[in-house]
Amino acid sequence: MVDDYTAKMTELIELMRMIGNDTQQCEVKECKRRISSTITDTLSAFSNGSGGWIILGLSEKEGFTPVEGFDARAMQEALSQACEKMTPVVRPVIVTCPFEGANLVFARVDEMLPRDKPCFITERGPYGGSYIRTGDGDRHMTSYEVDRLTEEHLQPTYDLDIVPGATIDDLDPKLVEGLLARVREQHPHVFSGSEDTDVLLDLQVMRHDDSDGGRVGGVLRPTLAGLLALGRYPQKYYPRLGIAIAVFPGVSRDDVFRGDERLIASRTVVGSIPVMIDDAVEELMRWIGAKKPDYPPVALREAIANALTHRDYSPDARGTQVRINVFTDRIEITNPGGLYGTVTHDVLANPHPVTGAPFVSTRNQFLFTLLESTPYPGGGFVNPEGGDGYQRIAATLREAGIEPATTRNAINTFTMTLTRHRTAKLGAPGDVSKAILAVLERHSAMSVKEIIRELRLTPLAATSGLRELVREGRVAKVRFRDDPTQRYRLRTA
Repeated sequence: MVDDYTAKMTELIELMRMIGNDTQQCEVKECKRRISSTITDTLSAFSNGSGGWIILGLSEKEGFTPVEGFDARAMQEALSQACEKMTPVVRPVIVTCPFEGANLVFARVDEMLPRDKPCFITERGPYGGSYIRTGDGDRHMTSYEVDRLTEEHLQPTYDLDIVPGATIDDLDPKLVEGLLARVREQHPHVFSGSEDTDVLLDLQVMRHDDSDGGRVGGVLRPTLAGLLALGRYPQKYYPRLGIAIAVFPGVSRDDVFRGDERLIASRTVVGSIPVMIDDAVEELMRWIGAKKPDYPPVALREAIANALTHRDYSPDARGTQVRINVFTDRIEITNPGGLYGTVTHDVLANPHPVTGAPFVSTRNQFLFTLLESTPYPGGGFVNPEGGDGYQRIAATLREAGIEPATTRNAINTFTMTLTRHRTAKLGAPGDVSKAILAVLERHSAMSVKEIIRELRLTPLAATSGLRELVREGRVAKVRFRDDPTQRYRLRTA
């Protein structure tokens, strides 16, 4: 077992030596005389994020080499004591591993379950002692992020909030009519004999505002879920609950902040969720070309629907729009609020073995249920099959021969990226090496980070490919004067 950990630690150190710094998944501390004062920050960050590795006794300043005089036994005990200072207590696997004639302390910190987050330094409390991993460092979590993690302990009900001042007249009659017809068709034994108002109350589209004049059973007002799904103009009450679309002239946001470059186009999309989805897709088709689009409209529709359905609707986030950024090589769709509950990247990518759909866990359960029966103005329903939008996106892109969508999850945002690139054949190590050789032919020398960015490779794939090319003598390492960055170039004959 120790041999397995030693092999993993060696692999991580080799990766960091090639990149030149520690990574989002691995934190290095020297700890020559005493445990690092920031080790608890890292324990919190890895526990609240996706987990990670800690290596004690290694010097980043000296090129990730063992620290002379490091006492592995004492630091292993000190790390165990630091874990006891956390709430909940962190229980990592901690081992001593040999490396280049020295012993290092190597620990694996697993991500905590949602119900146990946030993990924080006990003496500082959750708001003062909670951290998250960002890049290769630990960042103090904001109050908003702590609140969102705490929210995971219970089912949020922000979508049931009554909208002050709104009335039934703020609902779109055609959307309401379509919803009522749909639910009566789906559930005739439940709704066929009920009055329209009673059905809307049962579905939580409307609620009695008992605070209005102090009367029990007061004025009927739309809920947030009802207004978003069926409202004529929800932005009358929540101006920022729309979609902001921006079309950039290149592949980076930076392109509009230097020189004379400007956004090619921008648009704010408003209305109910079904209307916003329709209008956003129509705008995107106009900008990217509807006759032979680089992006399947079905995939765009599903991605936008997911962003609006599963976004954070807490009061803290109601001033934040869903953003769609269109670049020359991709479209990024970002919503406030990360993945909720039991939904993870693995769950999204791996459907239920029997039903073929992912396990559904949504922060907005009433809105989600409403949208299963909410019609689009032009026909069809927003979420007719419930919970398999990610699978439909994957299938649509696969049929079109386009690379799979990628996702980036954080506590406060979730981003889905659809690329226009056709399926790349970089699955095998040999394919990665060929791609690296091809890109090095166009550049005199490149760092690992530059190769990763240009080829859209994972750090492990890039470093594995470079290691093989260096071993074969086809690529050489090079450093330039006054530049400590390790670079690589084609070896000349």
